[in-house]
Amino acid sequence: MKSIKYIILIVFLINGISSFSQDDNPWVLGVGFNTVDNSGTRFKQLLNITDNWNLSRLLKFSAEKRFLFDYGIELSTTLNKFNSGKMINSEFNIQEVNYLSVDIMAKNYVSNYFTNPQHSTYTGYIVGGLGNNFFDGVLNQTLNAGFGINIRIKYDLRINLQTLGKFSIDDNSPGDSSHLQHSISIIKWIKKAQK
Repeated sequence: MKSIKYIILIVFLINGISSFSQDDNPWVLGVGFNTVDNSGTRFKQLLNITDNWNLSRLLKFSAEKRFLFDYGIELSTTLNKFNSGKMINSEFNIQEVNYLSVDIMAKNYVSNYFTNPQHSTYTGYIVGGLGNNFFDGVLNQTLNAGFGINIRIKYDLRINLQTLGKFSIDDNSPGDSSHLQHSISIIKWIKKAQK
């Protein structure tokens, strides 16, 4: 219930800020949900939601600065929890593990090469960067790579769908801390571009 109150508060703040914006390079704020798949099965059981997807404390917050519609720099934070009974690193988890990630990434909106970015019903992008992922407070750094799509609801409001592969670059936790993270968010352009 507290999560819903925070989401409603953030949406009201975003609406208040948007009335002061007039910029060709908009800020984009997002709030949504995420799921983490750290099953260790690589790409063999991508849709095994029951065993592999962790769906608890699902929050995601993001802030992105767009540049000339084609590029963006994003900082995002996600919260989740690995429940007991889920597949973690090829073994069934026997205890809960708290998960927090802070990612900084660059985006290239590749769909802009063949659509009008201001008026298209969707924009597709590739994304990559660095992640700091905390498994019960233990830091595991990752190289992130993925893709996503924004689906237009209205000019300054969109639905964002994203999938990230997060590839471990250190060995701070037992097993392989590489994992997949999927998210869905509502995003709002704060500094609106000229129509």
